[in-house]
Amino acid sequence: MFFQKPSDQAHRITTVQAPIGGLNVRDSLSAMPESDAIVLNNWWPQPYGLTMRHGYQEWSTGLGDTVSTLATWVSVNGTEKLLAWAGEDVYDASTRGVIGAPIVTGLNSAFWCSTSIVNSAGSHLIAVNGLDNGICYDESGIHRLTAGDGVTAYTWAVLDPKDAMHLTVHQHRLWAVKINSAIAYYLPTDAIYGTWNAFDFGASFSRGGYILYVATWTINDYSGTRDLFVAVSSEGQVVVYSGTDPDNASTWALTGIFYVGAPVAGMRSFCKVGGDLFILTQQGIVSLADLLNASKAKDVDSAFKSNKIQFLISELVSTYADLSYWQLIYVPKINMLICNVPTLVDGGNMQIASNQIIDAWTQFSNMDAAVWCTYDSSLYFGDFKGRVLLAWEGNVDNVPLSGDGGTSITAVVQQAYSYMGSLGTQKQVGMYRPNLVVATPVIYNTAIQYDFEVSVIVPPDSVAIQTGNVWDSAIWGIDTWYGGTSNQRTWSQANGLGVAASICISLRANGEVLWVSTDYSHIQGGLL
Repeated sequence: MFFQKPSDQAHRITTVQAPIGGLNVRDSLSAMPESDAIVLNNWWPQPYGLTMRHGYQEWSTGLGDTVSTLATWVSVNGTEKLLAWAGEDVYDASTRGVIGAPIVTGLNSAFWCSTSIVNSAGSHLIAVNGLDNGICYDESGIHRLTAGDGVTAYTWAVLDPKDAMHLTVHQHRLWAVKINSAIAYYLPTDAIYGTWNAFDFGASFSRGGYILYVATWTINDYSGTRDLFVAVSSEGQVVVYSGTDPDNASTWALTGIFYVGAPVAGMRSFCKVGGDLFILTQQGIVSLADLLNASKAKDVDSAFKSNKIQFLISELVSTYADLSYWQLIYVPKINMLICNVPTLVDGGNMQIASNQIIDAWTQFSNMDAAVWCTYDSSLYFGDFKGRVLLAWEGNVDNVPLSGDGGTSITAVVQQAYSYMGSLGTQKQVGMYRPNLVVATPVIYNTAIQYDFEVSVIVPPDSVAIQTGNVWDSAIWGIDTWYGGTSNQRTWSQANGLGVAASICISLRANGEVLWVSTDYSHIQGGLL
């Protein structure tokens, strides 16, 4: 007769850090690091834990239509202006409050592209949309760019401003893209008007298509730090030129042609991050710097900054690629990369965001943004209700101009499964407690899932301290000192058993919340 050795069923305590690795839709549920998350919404990954995302508040109201474009003008002495395009008008949205009269009227579209250039005459914000005469904002105010002799101020020759759909500044030259063509135009150095010269990129577009946008990419190689000119086609080809003068073949040369996948609709699917250039395509978010290195090493997958969420981006792009309001923007102040995702659901635009310090991704909801920009180092977005909103401010959403009220923020998460130090053995979690640092006590609903079930639990109905399903009735340290934070560590009872466990949390709050880790009291059994 054989006897099985009894399994060690003593209670064990395991502490698992919060999923600071961010959202992961790449790895299998059984092999995903426990520092990642299967579901992550309205949490912001930090090196020390997860914080709930910040809220937003009204900045300018009464614009009357969707705010489709925001642009910042900065003078040579540091004065800033925030311009907002809505409906047929342009507004000065620099100060908080109900918007004043428009500074430009009678436009055919509110979807514009802008860039800034500084010369001896000052700082100029140049904007075009492929339909209307261009706009120039400088120290003397608003000017319209019109077709003309190129000698008269604010006139363009050869290229009609109504045909220009995109702009950039490269090596002190203003470049413009002619709508639905493979031709880009450039002015003499430091000029904002004059006679344009044409440069045809069509021969480099082996897949066909037209120029979607142009940009500058800064690299540091054996030649030192230098700026490269980039033209991206509608079919996903990236053509790169080096040099300073397109008129001089000895200093202007084709450096390379890359294929990155078809870009999404619109002209806002790229941004500079430091010297690098990120491009949003149907394959994901591509780093041109990494792509250059990867092409040498024949490891192109490493060029995708969105590798961990590649499948999510591919799915969203496949579903909504033709919609407007895609945008990629980098916010240096908080080291955040934001990808604005338009949807067909009214009020349902969402964001995928990355903390660039730790390369961790998350999703944001309930910020129905049409366009984003930075102004005075802060983050703003325009919405579909004719408002400009100050984002990443406070801990409540949709705060009106009066400063009173707003909506509490709901955050949900399911952490990756943990084997709690032992693969293949059954565990039964008895008690567990998320370790939170809060400004005021918060209510949250939690559950423990076993063996790779994906689940999102219903958020609480109100913002108050949790009272149900808590071990014992008293909560140690429930009082919060004014002006500071306190620990909220509440034991809850779990049900079920399995070889791996995952915590799900739905939390509603109107104050600061930091989730550091979770403690588990569990019994470990044998193999089944």
